[in-house]
Amino acid sequence: MATSRETSEVRRVDILWIHCDPSVGVEPQKIRTCVVVSNDLANQYGQAVTVVPTQADTAERARRAYIVDLRKPRSDLEAARGANASMIMTYDRRRIVKRAGRISADTQHALDHALSLHLGRVSV
Repeated sequence: MATSRETSEVRRVDILWIHCDPSVGVEPQKIRTCVVVSNDLANQYGQAVTVVPTQADTAERARRAYIVDLRKPRSDLEAARGANASMIMTYDRRRIVKRAGRISADTQHALDHALSLHLGRVSV
């Protein structure tokens, strides 16, 4: 797992490798990249981090309003991924494996909108 330095400097919109197992049903599985959506005060002092997992980018997923495109230059990720705002998860910081990058400011706004859609705060 991650060193204490890596887990203590978590910031909103960081992309982290998170060890998601054990999981149940449709929950994210294995070690995967996730985008931090919890606020920086909680990230600084809390024992958990709230994230949205990423998934492989596909044409079908790209049509979903709650999936945010993370392909370059929207993020530092090498692989074509999308952040799934419908799968908000909170994990203990001990599940953090390491940092994978960050998302851009424009992508952060898109993710905030997707989270608002999922939570019913705005309509499609």
